[in-house]
Amino acid sequence: MIAPSASRATAATPDYVPGEILVRFQGEPERVLELPGGVGIGEAARSLRANPAVDYANPNYIAHASAVPNDPGRSGKPKGWRWMQWNFLPCGSLCGQSADPLEFQAAGGINALGAWRTIHRRGRSSGQGVRVAVVDTGVAYKSKKPDFRKSPDFSRTQFLHGFDFVKGNELPLDRDGHGTHVTGTIAERTGNGVALTGLAPAAKIIPVRVLDANGFGTARQITRGIRFAVKHGADVINMSFEFSASVSSCKQIANVCKALRFATKRHNVVVVAAAGNSDGNAVAFPARAPRVIGVGRTTRDACVASGSRSGEGLDLVAPGGGSPRVLECGDPAQQDSDDPIFQLTFTGAKFTQFGYPSFYEGTSMAAAHVTGVAAMVISSGVLGRHPSRAAVECQLEATTRHDTQELGQAYDERLMGAGLLDAAQAVKDHAPGC
Repeated sequence: MIAPSASRATAATPDYVPGEILVRFQGEPERVLELPGGVGIGEAARSLRANPAVDYANPNYIAHASAVPNDPGRSGKPKGWRWMQWNFLPCGSLCGQSADPLEFQAAGGINALGAWRTIHRRGRSSGQGVRVAVVDTGVAYKSKKPDFRKSPDFSRTQFLHGFDFVKGNELPLDRDGHGTHVTGTIAERTGNGVALTGLAPAAKIIPVRVLDANGFGTARQITRGIRFAVKHGADVINMSFEFSASVSSCKQIANVCKALRFATKRHNVVVVAAAGNSDGNAVAFPARAPRVIGVGRTTRDACVASGSRSGEGLDLVAPGGGSPRVLECGDPAQQDSDDPIFQLTFTGAKFTQFGYPSFYEGTSMAAAHVTGVAAMVISSGVLGRHPSRAAVECQLEATTRHDTQELGQAYDERLMGAGLLDAAQAVKDHAPGC
């Protein structure tokens, strides 16, 4: 995922809402308990948990958008999606695979081109019939004069009913740019002569806003967002955000993990989340929660990116941009390269201008790739008409690139999980055991 920019993510940002406890008594709905002045969060939570009638009592933890901005500004590369979107290209001869010598290649690409061709040969459209909920900062999917404009590379028909759990209304418009960027990777339109491309442009998007204009959202908002997505028929849920390192177990965000169980175990929803962006820390929640696909990030050279978290809960990696974690990794001539993930989203302080900011990199972007390919897998029919959540996850992981000769560095399960996402292989054949 990607963390908020330095200008908005400061040490002063609290890990939870001051003075609030989320408590659920057995047989009753969750309630928000406002603490009187002078009563500490920890003290109150411990006291409530001592009551056998209490199912859980936790601080209302705050998550933040997982996008680590690099230096702002454009890349300076020629226009055209193949020049900008290295992340969608095949690795081809760069990783020992057969390739058209005239085709654009990138060692760290996921070969969306190959996947699109396979899906097209089956008479299908990429993402067709799949509902994807983007639980994030909202999406620029509608115009609201004079304050908001719809992204010119989304169609009105590709969005379903959504909700804004920050403002409490039915218009989950983006006030940050992060959610629009993430949605672009998943489902920006293709072949229309506008902007860039998305992985599953035929998918229907359910926009769910749980993060505010600064990229922060509470556990309560996130819980409600997940449940909304499930109740509105989501097949895949993308969560490109992370809780701070102070959240180290599901017990601390019991409401979120219950909602995730409701999604994954009771309703067969594929849930994808960003692993987090800080070296040395464990994979962040909610990516580390059971049955959630936790995604780390890689660079243009198929190297594990600096800041990508590792260890338990990391299921696979996908393009997230940035510089390599190990300086010896990849092409020595490109060591100073810091290729981001480009998508059309807001530029400037207002919500009316669109462009290609060059500061989006991180596991937020990586998670969006996995969500997009999950939609491709479901729509491709490679797993049958109604594949299970477990089968989709198995297919994604079983078809990764994990041969050291196909990567920019030696394969390491702790750093890469099952390996690097490969869209073309994921939709090609039913993987054994899936």
